[in-house]
Amino acid sequence: MLDPANGPLIAVRLNILTRKTLGGLQTDLDSRVLDAAGEPVPGLYAVGEVAGFGGGGVHGYAALEGTFLGGCIFSGRSAGRAATKAVG
Repeated sequence: MLDPANGPLIAVRLNILTRKTLGGLQTDLDSRVLDAAGEPVPGLYAVGEVAGFGGGGVHGYAALEGTFLGGCIFSGRSAGRAATKAVG
């Protein structure tokens, strides 16, 4: 790496920011938010990143920008279906 044939060294200042914890509110398969006892909170649903995609998402720790869209759409669809069934 220090061989001059490899080119000059370049310094870059970085500000590290963590954005993805793969955590969130605990939900069931219908996207209903669960309380501390593991029971659904009536009328409360969570989708997308706030729900942690039901425990980490399909991409897990290999997720990159843009790969969370599928999990957002899928969990939103599940929540919509469950909410519709609950009121109708």
